[in-house]
Amino acid sequence: MKYAIVDVGSNSMRLSVYQIFPDKKFELLFSEKEMAGLNTYIHDGLMTYAGIQKACTVLKQFQELLSHLKIEEMHVFATAPLRNIENTEEALQEIKRQTGVDVDVLSGVEESELGYYGATHGVQMENGAIFDIGGGSTEIAEICGGTICHAQSIPLGSLQLYNQNVEKFWPKKKECKAIRDKITETFSEITLPERKKRMVCGVGGTARAVLKIANVLLERPDDTRTLTAKEFSYVCQTLLRRDETARSLVLRVCPDRIHTILPGLLLMGMVCRSLCANVLYVSPYGVREGYVYWQQQREKGSAETEKEE
Repeated sequence: MKYAIVDVGSNSMRLSVYQIFPDKKFELLFSEKEMAGLNTYIHDGLMTYAGIQKACTVLKQFQELLSHLKIEEMHVFATAPLRNIENTEEALQEIKRQTGVDVDVLSGVEESELGYYGATHGVQMENGAIFDIGGGSTEIAEICGGTICHAQSIPLGSLQLYNQNVEKFWPKKKECKAIRDKITETFSEITLPERKKRMVCGVGGTARAVLKIANVLLERPDDTRTLTAKEFSYVCQTLLRRDETARSLVLRVCPDRIHTILPGLLLMGMVCRSLCANVLYVSPYGVREGYVYWQQQREKGSAETEKEE
């Protein structure tokens, strides 16, 4: 069975199609991304009609693509761009009217949980922490005995920090300072684990982009998935010089993140300093894979209920 989902994020909208096997395991067949930039359409706490229309346009494009593959059903979930606005219901109704799609708007805690479920699709984690830096928010979950013992969503993301502090594409020195100050202020007001964790897992686009840059910079194999504190520090030093070498590196490795990589890097630095006592593992899986798992559990529960009735 093929299973299609769309992740509506602050920076991008991504269609992912998975093959579901009889034993309920799954693998990604292909993925298509559109840099929708929905966070840029939010003004005074409201998603503009242009932003809603942008989301509808991309969803229609994905529906057309799936029709060629004879996949009729498309499951859609949204994170910060629809969760953190005042006109969520209005946006959902308009999307439903234009596309026929019901959108699951995940809470911050749900997003943390799905990030954990997705990450553990590729690595076992009994104790530790997991983080997901998105465009409009950052989720952190503490893992105790193989379950989430504390989860929270922080209203800081790479695209949000860029939009609020950067005038052009590449942050100036004083703009990087403003970003740092905002991150420091926000983290002084939240509750983090009392002790750093030996096992910390990063999921999401920012962590994956930083890992890709590190692998190129350090001349490591593409499938290397870990970063030491020293390696991460070297990546930070290289990119925060903001020179031609840094820009060329970003354009070569992750050109779609040329505007958000430095805000994301600074935010990731704070997260890692707060959580990580040892090596950071960056998972190739995340919220999308967690959502597939979640949907499978929903369908299993519905089937069992129908059987009992």
